[in-house]
Amino acid sequence: MSTFSVPRLSVLLLGLILALPQAGHASNDPLKSLLWLSGQWVGREGPTRTEQHFMKPGDGVMLGMRRSMSPSRGADTEFMRIVAQPDGSVIYYGQPLGSREVIPYTLIESGNNMAVFANTEHGYPQRIVFNRYGGNVVAALEGPDGNGGVRRFRWTWKRAGDAP
Repeated sequence: MSTFSVPRLSVLLLGLILALPQAGHASNDPLKSLLWLSGQWVGREGPTRTEQHFMKPGDGVMLGMRRSMSPSRGADTEFMRIVAQPDGSVIYYGQPLGSREVIPYTLIESGNNMAVFANTEHGYPQRIVFNRYGGNVVAALEGPDGNGGVRRFRWTWKRAGDAP
């Protein structure tokens, strides 16, 4: 009968753990180019504080949520997910507070620390843009203003922590 010493068993267990694939870090994840967006982001526009959280991509999905808190308007939330589709497209699904509708936006442009999602069939916004500059993410909503122009809202969020 063979016995394992504690140090030998520890080395064996450590080897087994290191050999396991790490969830969310698969090299073939189609959303790995959006890893820069994952994390906890916080910003303030006057008295309104906004928190945006995106989990790290894993198995073709990134989950996110946003919460804005304003003394005059109260809390506003949105649940989001970014999903890699079987056809290779990437879709951002947003569901703002009080809406039963989940609104899809297709990734139309991406690069180093930037992503642009669009849905020209939706009234407003028609584009959602994310850009990362160092420890900040700038997010923008864009769409028609009803008078032939473009209405834009922008937020700057500072990194507040890592994402799970």
